[in-house]
Amino acid sequence: MADKVNNLQDMFLNSLRKSKTPVTMFLVKGVKLQGIITWFDNFSVLLRRDGNSQLVYKHAISTVMPAQPVDLAPIERAFAESSKRPALLQEVFLNAVRRSGDPVTMFLVNGVMLQGEVAAFDLFCLLLRRDDQTQLVYKHAISTVQPAHPLNLAEEQEQGD
Repeated sequence: MADKVNNLQDMFLNSLRKSKTPVTMFLVKGVKLQGIITWFDNFSVLLRRDGNSQLVYKHAISTVMPAQPVDLAPIERAFAESSKRPALLQEVFLNAVRRSGDPVTMFLVNGVMLQGEVAAFDLFCLLLRRDDQTQLVYKHAISTVQPAHPLNLAEEQEQGD
């Protein structure tokens, strides 16, 4: 997953920026911000609301959720399969979860519980889908991920051989 030219958060945030989709952004400390993403870089996001801009550092963001459904097909296709064998435990685990299509329950470091299906992931974040809603979840904000059903990680490793 890490060999992608465009990373997941760049693709997702750029899609929201181009479409001027209103978003709700939750910070790790639980603060809720709303607005339109007008600019972003590797470290921060510029959020505009009522004509005022606010610089938000990515290390403080836990989730970014669009106000309306977004088309995930291009992102899911880009991250569907990696030609390289997953090297990290989190890649093996999340790939097995994504392939299963089963929902997961995850807890953030602030105690918030999220549920949904893993639509895509990279080293720094994942896309969690539930019904028509999608949210970008930064991994630095996640404490645990538990799938609804047991996974066979040995099978996942064999498929990479």
